[in-house]
Amino acid sequence: MTEQQITAWLTLCMTPRLSGVRLQKILEYLSPQELTSLSKKELLSLKFTESQVRFLTAKSNQSVDKCLEWENKDGNHLLIAEDKEQYPQLLKEIPGFPPILFVQGEVEALRSTQVGVVGSRNSTQDGLYITRQFSSELTRLGVTITSGLALGVDGHAHQACLEQNGKTIAVLGSGFDFLYPKQHQSLAFRIKENGALVSEFAPFYPPRAYNFPRRNRIISGLSVGVLVVEAAQKSGSLITARFALEQGRDVYAVPGSILNPNAAGCNQLLRDGAVLVRDARDIVHEINGLVNWSSTIQQEATLSSPLSVNKQQERGQTEAGDQPILNLLGERPVAVDFLAERTHLPVNQVMMQLLELELQGIVASVVGGYIRLRGS
Repeated sequence: MTEQQITAWLTLCMTPRLSGVRLQKILEYLSPQELTSLSKKELLSLKFTESQVRFLTAKSNQSVDKCLEWENKDGNHLLIAEDKEQYPQLLKEIPGFPPILFVQGEVEALRSTQVGVVGSRNSTQDGLYITRQFSSELTRLGVTITSGLALGVDGHAHQACLEQNGKTIAVLGSGFDFLYPKQHQSLAFRIKENGALVSEFAPFYPPRAYNFPRRNRIISGLSVGVLVVEAAQKSGSLITARFALEQGRDVYAVPGSILNPNAAGCNQLLRDGAVLVRDARDIVHEINGLVNWSSTIQQEATLSSPLSVNKQQERGQTEAGDQPILNLLGERPVAVDFLAERTHLPVNQVMMQLLELELQGIVASVVGGYIRLRGS
């Protein structure tokens, strides 16, 4: 793509107060090059405002020039949606896809098979542990981990992937000159060396609260599915899940204790039809053709993942009729915290086992806890 074409795209995308919806409609009839060559009178007839017309017809634009200077530096890339070879096709399928992506790192990583991992910034220790286990196992299976570089679940997902020498992608809610949060500067550098940093915002654009929901649609848009580890009832993670559903992506949720406010969002997602997952294999089995699921990879993943080992043990115990949780349940309700204390398991793992047993019709949730159903 020529510099003239890129300049036209940048000019159009940076036009003040031009909404994404209007931009998409314009591009159905006119290319950026055609639009920026129109006269002031023609642009006004297309309902552009006076300030927008001045911007589109200016001989040079400082914002556009800064972006072109940024692209000329090593490791920096501008991806235009019109470029079928470099722009990620999966992202282009979503409504309101970003016309331009600013990328640092490996552009090829954007076209790899990705799973979005999101969750609470104030996650519990159990939530962070589960995040690392899922991310590590998915990485070993050849999946790229995509998240938002935020504190909590996002950061741990990126770190776990890097520890497995995998590829990870961080989608930013700001330009590269204002990397946010500052605590993740070094993490961002490692991601750039082993994956990619991505933003739809120009490098000089600072973080704003309303940027982050826009960022979330890119996380889900790049991914074949989104895993929500922990999320409060009102959180950005649920916004990402909503985007994923609207984009036709799968949503996976890890169940949690009803006493944990950070689990309320995940439990709500499960009630609304999200896929209950307990390890990375649950995710892979839900996505046809996600990875080459060879017997060797299965064995490695099973042996190396504590979550998978626990799952095998639980299944074996269930088949033998000797599952500790079942032995503690009867006709009277038993609280989750009591079960966790007696089985020496984290509350999240107890909840996962209980929900699985509930789906199998073995136990039921009642006021005060859980009971074992007759005949089970």
